[in-house]
Amino acid sequence: MTASTADPAPLGRRARKQELTRLRLVAAAHQQMSAAGAQSITILSITEAADVAQGTFYNYFESRDAIIDAVIHEAVETFGQRLDSLTRGMPDAAEIYSFSLRHLMHTAVSDPVWGWLLVRLGIAQTTLLSILGPRAARDIQIGVDSGRFVVPDVALASAMTFGAMLSAMHSYLDGPREFDPSQQYAEYLLRMVGIPALEAHEITQRPLPPMPALDDLGPAT
Repeated sequence: MTASTADPAPLGRRARKQELTRLRLVAAAHQQMSAAGAQSITILSITEAADVAQGTFYNYFESRDAIIDAVIHEAVETFGQRLDSLTRGMPDAAEIYSFSLRHLMHTAVSDPVWGWLLVRLGIAQTTLLSILGPRAARDIQIGVDSGRFVVPDVALASAMTFGAMLSAMHSYLDGPREFDPSQQYAEYLLRMVGIPALEAHEITQRPLPPMPALDDLGPAT
């Protein structure tokens, strides 16, 4: 077996300790952001929660903004992986798109702090677009290739998906929050990609499968 094909060597004790410290810092920041929003984050609050010296923080992150970016990246990437696992093998592109949209929108319903964070970050946040954008484009392209969707410009439809999501989240979070808009949001987007109105409504009324647990994630594709 050549060096290029050999399995990577296991981390040494020092490297394992460094990785655990980084994970503690990110976990502390994630917990605080979930509880009180990104604006509550300070380096002192993170290091105290992680039981790490303030000076040690800078061995892992350049700034407060850098660890916030790390938390967002890990949260969004994990969410994307769970959606991948949920929809992997589903035969109908319209159902794949609908289930993904409903779960995305439901993040604002189930966790308003994270919903507001996504709204305030907006589509200018490169993490959101770089992680979820290609997944949305992939799902729309599956629909186009299978003949389920009529979309002349997949990239534009993907961008509109997230623009609509953030606007819908803002409308929900800034309003009376009397009902979960996830099904209606998905219905409108299905109609955007060419699904007839009655069928779009029926698809979005189907029982929503729960998101897979982290431990149940299948291999990446």
